[in-house]
Amino acid sequence: MSEDPVASATEGVTRGFLGWTADRIKEYVVKFRNRELAFIDDVETINTAKEQRKTSEWGVFKKYIDDSDLRILFQMGLTLRKLEKHSKRLESLREKIKNKYKLKGLHFAQFIQNGFFLRYYTHLLEKGITPEELKTAVPDMLENIENTVIFISQSDDEEIKTDQITTKIYAHNPNTFIICSTKSTMGKCETIKRKVMKRITGYESELYKTDIKKIYFLNKIEH
Repeated sequence: MSEDPVASATEGVTRGFLGWTADRIKEYVVKFRNRELAFIDDVETINTAKEQRKTSEWGVFKKYIDDSDLRILFQMGLTLRKLEKHSKRLESLREKIKNKYKLKGLHFAQFIQNGFFLRYYTHLLEKGITPEELKTAVPDMLENIENTVIFISQSDDEEIKTDQITTKIYAHNPNTFIICSTKSTMGKCETIKRKVMKRITGYESELYKTDIKKIYFLNKIEH
């Protein structure tokens, strides 16, 4: 008589658990129940990521995005923000995001981490965009984030960055191009924006600024 496959599978799982500690079994269960987050490979961070699904920002975002990878990356961005006071876990998660979703995925997550998405969403609302237009504008910007968003870093050469932004705008003709900076690069961001505006036509700039960040929205002028 052939071996019962169900009994065999159950026995195999049981043998697999032999010698495991209670904590290790709990860790396995958490990862199994959250397979889309298992790449994080840290139960504490997985649980932190799960908590982000309760935030109002997640509630706004999920109405406009159906893509599973973008949803996970949005969740990762919120998680990175939550971990900003835990440098080791923050760096570990950054590396895992980059390994799984490449540099573009990390840029997406950092865009969320820094609160830039919420400001962009507010910016669209302030422009009087309709709910139907939002359903197109939000995913379009996020899916093309490498062509519509630039982060300014301390090591950036102003002329090179100005060239990059100008090239992206002329190549992709976005309705809105976003230049982002944090506290240490706000001055450089302003200089680069000014140089870009001298090189392009058909756009006007709008500034959003706090004590720790500066964002320029370069909006296509409507005729």
